[in-house]
Amino acid sequence: MSYNEPMPSRGAPASPDETHRARIAELEAELTRGKSRSLRLSLVRLVSFLVAAVATIAGLAQSDTAVTAAGLAALALFFVAVVLHARLASALAELEARRLVHERHLARLDGRYVTELDPGPSCPADHPYARDIDLFGRGSLAHRIDVSHTTRGAQALVAMLGRPAAPELARERQRAVEELASKAAFRESLEAYAIRAFPPKPARRGEGRERLDPEPFLRFARGDEGATLPAWTRGYALLSPPLLLAAFVAAELDLIPSTIAFALLAGQLLVTTLTGARCRALFDLVAARKGSLEAFFSMWRLVEETRFDAPLLVALRERTFPAGEKPSEVTRALERLVSRAELRFQFPVHFFVDVLLLWDLHVAHGLLRYRARMGAGFEPAFDALGELEALASLATFRAIEPETTYPDFEPPSSPFVAEGLAHPLLPRAARVANDFRLEGPGAALIITGSNMAGKSTLLRSTGLAIALAQAGGPVLARRLALPPVRLRASMRIDDDLQRGASYYHAELSRIRSVIADAEAAPPIFFLLDELLRGTNAEARHRGARAILEHLLDRGAYGLVATHDVALTTLADERPRVRNAHFTDVIRDGAMVFDYALRDGVVRGSNALRLLREAGIDVEDDLRG
Repeated sequence: MSYNEPMPSRGAPASPDETHRARIAELEAELTRGKSRSLRLSLVRLVSFLVAAVATIAGLAQSDTAVTAAGLAALALFFVAVVLHARLASALAELEARRLVHERHLARLDGRYVTELDPGPSCPADHPYARDIDLFGRGSLAHRIDVSHTTRGAQALVAMLGRPAAPELARERQRAVEELASKAAFRESLEAYAIRAFPPKPARRGEGRERLDPEPFLRFARGDEGATLPAWTRGYALLSPPLLLAAFVAAELDLIPSTIAFALLAGQLLVTTLTGARCRALFDLVAARKGSLEAFFSMWRLVEETRFDAPLLVALRERTFPAGEKPSEVTRALERLVSRAELRFQFPVHFFVDVLLLWDLHVAHGLLRYRARMGAGFEPAFDALGELEALASLATFRAIEPETTYPDFEPPSSPFVAEGLAHPLLPRAARVANDFRLEGPGAALIITGSNMAGKSTLLRSTGLAIALAQAGGPVLARRLALPPVRLRASMRIDDDLQRGASYYHAELSRIRSVIADAEAAPPIFFLLDELLRGTNAEARHRGARAILEHLLDRGAYGLVATHDVALTTLADERPRVRNAHFTDVIRDGAMVFDYALRDGVVRGSNALRLLREAGIDVEDDLRG
């Protein structure tokens, strides 16, 4: 199967935004119908309750069996309406969640994700290139494509995008991503189940968002909480309640003194008091965030019910089976125990039921037996679900950008080739695709050009394409041929300045991370933007040239954006170094950028032109 064909049209509407708008319209129509049914059921509940109350009271007061029966029938209708209304409310909540899924996709398509969606996973500390190329954080690639709603999903996405995979694994992920991109209904459900339980809210700048976290439940599954019960309480919970019932019956028949029955009752009250704290500690881990567990259960069952063809997805599906058992069976048993644990919130019913039947002890021992049988299988199941969310995020990028392709992984020392490469965070109308080629180890493209002409954009486009390719995702290019490389970048120094370093020392620190282990394999692919801006012109030129030669001598590839035209003389000395530039033109008296990469060295400076337009007379030695 070829993965470099455009995403197939699965019927009109063909464009991603039209697809999402059409689905929103379908969901809104279902919501309208559901809300109408909800109003009718509310009316049925009200009327049936009033009829039940009036008829039952009147029938009992008048000893009229028919009227009393009518009241009881109305009461039964009331309870049926309550159950149906609850189910309908649940269905409406799911429809709302599904609608929100598509509204979030529209925000990704039109650029509103930057302000309306939570910023996604944060940038790992000291990552060698993530912040430079806008891989994580607000306004980043991860911000745009992240559809994970669990902590494990966010961690898996960070690992996929921030840690290069071996080509074999990347190819497996490509197959998985392509299949998930075509399974729009599956991706909608996977995200909707999480949103329904834990609706995302835009986070304040600099803050991460709260996600569905399995850790409280995993503390129960691993036994980390230390909430145990004495072994004798299990036998006591089984034997004492029947003995208590028998004692009260015997006392009522005058077969034994009633004090014996009350002594047994006092014993049960004492046991419930002594063990209550331990039971509650156990219940808190499985019931306090019941909504989160229900979301995980729904997601697991969805995976169980879905057929996959890609080997990686087939393997992930099997890993979502806790302890190798079907999620539908595993979760059903746990849901029953969790629901029973919820009785503790029904006071005073819980008090009497617990004292008479030792209810909490029965539920707690049921949870402990469940943990002994299933506990060890949940950790890998949560991890597998997180990986599936991360793959769904890459598939989302493929679905909202159908012109993307999958890269070709080439042998070591092969050329790096980018054709029709564009920046995935720019609006479609503003994108300009460019081509370039690096012939192999020791190759570099030195890019000169005007301010704001597109140098940094090309570097970031390249970095994001490499990160996506090495994650196993699609890239926004007509073609990308990628040999094994280690991506490194020095483009942003702001974080270092906030830590109190001077600009020059901060940049030196970043450069050290670029050139570290440059002799190791695979070779470094560098992205360098205006090297050594924190020093004078002569030192900047000599230092930048030394850094570039150091990397090229060790077989590195890369791009350098610079205003230092003298650096371009390296192309005369090294056959694999080429010069290219961006420039601007004046049309009708206005400066215009076409963002097209051209061969050779730039022959003008818009900085000087802007000074002249401001009335300052300055010479331009590059005009020749």
